[in-house]
Amino acid sequence: MWVIEMINSILIEVLGSIAEAERLKIRQRQAEGIEAAKQKGLKFGRPKVKKPKNWDAVMEKVRQSEIRPVDAMQEMGISKSRYYHLCKMFHFKRES
Repeated sequence: MWVIEMINSILIEVLGSIAEAERLKIRQRQAEGIEAAKQKGLKFGRPKVKKPKNWDAVMEKVRQSEIRPVDAMQEMGISKSRYYHLCKMFHFKRES
């Protein structure tokens, strides 16, 4: 009985060591791939949010209360979340 427990313990140690060595190899290859991509000029992450071309004109209408924000979103063809994200980025405040 103790022999089986000893064999199981040894087997677990060996498999754990193999798994750890494989994980280290994967991380090393991943780091090499990221470095190679950076050297090629590849950009990581989400693309930067850009203002629509008609942002300034439309937002001036919103500021003057000529149109509502919902109408501005439709006119610029952007989503509600993007609209408010851009408002926050460019510190837009509507006149009351």
